Formats: sequence, C-alpha cells, structure tokens
Amino acid sequence: MMNYSEPKNLIYSRLFLITVVLLLLNDLYLKYYFHNYITGKLSDFVGLFAFPFFVSLFFKNKNKLIYIMTGILFVFWKSTYSQFIIDSFNEFGIGINRVVDYSDVIALVILPFSYHYRKQRITGIEKLSFIPQSIIIGVCCFAFIATSLPSKSGEINLKSDYEAQVEMPKDTVLKKMFRYYQNSNDPYYEVVIELPENKSRIFLSTRISELENNKTKIELDSILYFETESSGLFFGIKKKNVDYVKKLKVEDFKQLFVEQEISKLKK
Repeated sequence: MMNYSEPKNLIYSRLFLITVVLLLLNDLYLKYYFHNYITGKLSDFVGLFAFPFFVSLFFKNKNKLIYIMTGILFVFWKSTYSQFIIDSFNEFGIGINRVVDYSDVIALVILPFSYHYRKQRITGIEKLSFIPQSIIIGVCCFAFIATSLPSKSGEINLKSDYEAQVEMPKDTVLKKMFRYYQNSNDPYYEVVIELPENKSRIFLSTRISELENNKTKIELDSILYFETESSGLFFGIKKKNVDYVKKLKVEDFKQLFVEQEISKLKK
C-alpha cells in the first residue's frame, strides 16, 4: 500500500507528473518522428527522475535504498549482461528491447535531483479529483515499460550512384540535414529516413563534399540497414511492415532520400 505517513497526494506532485508525461511523449512520439541525440537521451533522464520517486511512494523509509538500487539496475540494464533477461522475455512472447549504449549512464546525474525533490516532503499538493490515483499508477507503470518496445533490424547493403548539387556551403547543408553533427575531415554522414506508416526507419550512408562557389555535392553512397518497431509492447512487430522494407529497391530508397532530405535543401 502507498505510504500515507508521508504528506498526502505526493503522487500528484507536478514535477513528477510532468516527467511521466515527457517520458510517454518521447517514447511514443518524439523518438520516432525526431530521431536524434536529445530524444535518445530524454527518456533516460526523465525516467530516472520519475521511476524511483514513484516506487518510493509505496515503501516506508526506503527512499535512499530505492534510489541506489535504481542507479545500479539502470547500469545493469544498459550493459550486455542484461541480454539473458531480454532473451527470456522474448521466448515467452513478451517483446522488449534496449540498445547497449554506455553513454546513457550520463543520465544518472538526475538521480540526486530527484532524491532531493522526494525528500522535500512537499506539502499542500492538491489532489486532482478528475484523475483517480489508480489511473495515475496505471499510466506510470505503462510509461516505465513503453521505452522498451521490441524492434527488428536487418541489413540491406545496397549501393547507390545518386548525387545532387545544392547552392549552399557544406556547413549550411550539414546544419539543415543534421541537428547535431561533428564537422570533421570524414565526408561520410549517416542519414535516417523515416517510414512512419510502416513503423520503420532506414539508415543511409551519404558523402557530402564542398565544391567551388559555395556549392555542395551530396551523394547517396549506400543503404545500410533498417529498423522496424512494434506497435505496442504486446502487439509484436507486424510482418507486413518488415516485408515492405525488404521489398524496396534502390530507386525507392533514392526517391525517399530525395523527398525527405534533398527537397528540403532546395526549398
């Protein structure tokens, strides 16, 4: 049961509810339609703020332990050592997924802030009469597992000879094509093409070179691989979405690249 010796209505704390909403918004929409560094890390930050706060509401005088265990379990989950758990769930038909990325541990810096917020023993929190606690608890539980929706990836490895020229400097092209990039001597850049209707994204390799007179040449070098996501935790990955991507030809990828990248540069 929830710990009622604490100030009442902690589950209605505004900052807590905001982080839960951000977690859902990012996992169900922003990550998919704006696939970048920020959306990739946002769920880790807001999730680590909200999760231990939520769990601590159900256990008396266990706040510090809950926050410490949250940090330890997060590092474990982000490592290769947790793969056997994912495989076990998948064998029982429960699809979960995560990307091994040790840079995600930077999100641990949010834990002390969440802990301090939890220990403030906030008073005067008004209960939202139109939202029962049971609804908030259910939404929170869903939010904490929605970030691990199953996905399927596969290699494509097709070469392309498409190229285009735009009348703008290379640096401007990079800023328009990539929200975040490293301007280095390496002319190759990875581009992500979205297929929202098929819950898929395509990863392409491009070569971007600066020409004379402030012009830039963009070459679609190769189509690398695809990633198709599930429509929900228990709904699985639709075979028709995977088959659709696998049937695409080089010309199809070229058209998608032109529609989503080249056209916006030429506007």
